Amino acid sequence: MSLFKREDQQARADRIRDDLHDIGEQGQALGRDLRDDAQDAIEEARIKSEEQYSRMAVDARRRNRRFKRSANQSLNNCDRYVREHPWSSIGVATLTGAIVGLLISRR
Repeated sequence: MSLFKREDQQARADRIRDDLHDIGEQGQALGRDLRDDAQDAIEEARIKSEEQYSRMAVDARRRNRRFKRSANQSLNNCDRYVREHPWSSIGVATLTGAIVGLLISRR
């Protein structure tokens, strides 16, 4: 082998080594970029979920207050009706108990 061929082979080997090194660095840079993008996406998703949770919590509290108000109003109306019409209330309760008893006994 001549001296020139060895130098050419060495130069090609050096270029290949440099190319592989560059590919490795590019892969690492790509990995860092992907990691950073993923962290940004995760942070954005966390912020959105916290905002949605806050909205849902406010809505749930509002609905809970509305339900309690409605339940209290219904309870007061029922109590008032029973006090104003005690005998008809006793009759309805007796009839309801009899119907439930019949349905249960058929099983």
